Amino acid sequence: MQAGNAATQTLTGARQVEADAKRDGSGAEREKTEANPAGTKTARENPLIPNQRLRRIYLAMAQARALEKALPEAKRGRAIGPDANRTTTVGLEACLVSAAADLGPGDLVSDALEGGAVDFLRGTALSEVLQPGKADRSRKRRASVSGMAAECGTAARLPGAEDASERIWAALGAAAALKAAAVQAKVEDKAEGGKERQAGVVVAYLLAGGLTATQWKKILKFSSHHELPVVFAILPEWGGKARSTRTGGVSALALGCGVPAIVVDAHDAVAIYRVAQESIGHARIGGGPALMECVPFTLGGAAGKARVKQDAITGLERYMVRHSVATRAWMEREAKAFAKRVAR
Repeated sequence: MQAGNAATQTLTGARQVEADAKRDGSGAEREKTEANPAGTKTARENPLIPNQRLRRIYLAMAQARALEKALPEAKRGRAIGPDANRTTTVGLEACLVSAAADLGPGDLVSDALEGGAVDFLRGTALSEVLQPGKADRSRKRRASVSGMAAECGTAARLPGAEDASERIWAALGAAAALKAAAVQAKVEDKAEGGKERQAGVVVAYLLAGGLTATQWKKILKFSSHHELPVVFAILPEWGGKARSTRTGGVSALALGCGVPAIVVDAHDAVAIYRVAQESIGHARIGGGPALMECVPFTLGGAAGKARVKQDAITGLERYMVRHSVATRAWMEREAKAFAKRVAR
């Protein structure tokens, strides 16, 4: 595949979404208005990221953070494996939610982190997360009740493994199985004259520095050669020991191995969603793997002033209010409702 593939185009979040919408056709011809349950009278519907989907992404992120902060330390987010010394998922919500938001029941996700908030995002009922001994990793879906459940895709969750390389190779095996199933389904659908079924995709999360450059090259070359339907989502460094890759280094490795790759702001939920959406869509039609490396961008300050770190949830709140997707009152109402559920 060419490095200029849509999956590798530089996206810059909300501004890029707006630019894409204008390019595809602006005004009434391309935008719809909808009744907005989030409190505003009407909201412009962006064809690239529906308002309802944006609200669901926001709620999943906000609920994951609130839940993480409410959980005892032993149940908070941590890396899977012997180097499991991360104690929170706070700051990673955009990566964990936006990259998986478009996954369906025929898709799979392989997580680099475990803990109550991650279980909640992947389908475990809130009551099971909060009650010791009852949280599990099943794909049991909850009823969609505003403020009570995270809606973060409906993919099945692959088992974790202490060794990151072992877990990713298992994910590649699952991707190969999905590809074979898609080929068989296509033949059957064509013979029966039915509607072609959607091919499955694997989203595999990894922590930055979780693999050596040599391990990465083997994985990426194998994925590219076999055109596997897998999207690698690299989570940013969190203070642990990185092995041999620098910021943006994994993307460079991927491009060198023929895998489309892009560095995206780890705090921009809209940008991550758009990159994941294009990468997943490309994989579904047989385009092969892609890689997105989530890196925390910072705002440069004036001379002598510290650089300002951004927050994904705060940024998404501002974007939604500015574009009349939701109101502050709705956000506060949802937060209070979820807090009551957690406190029970």
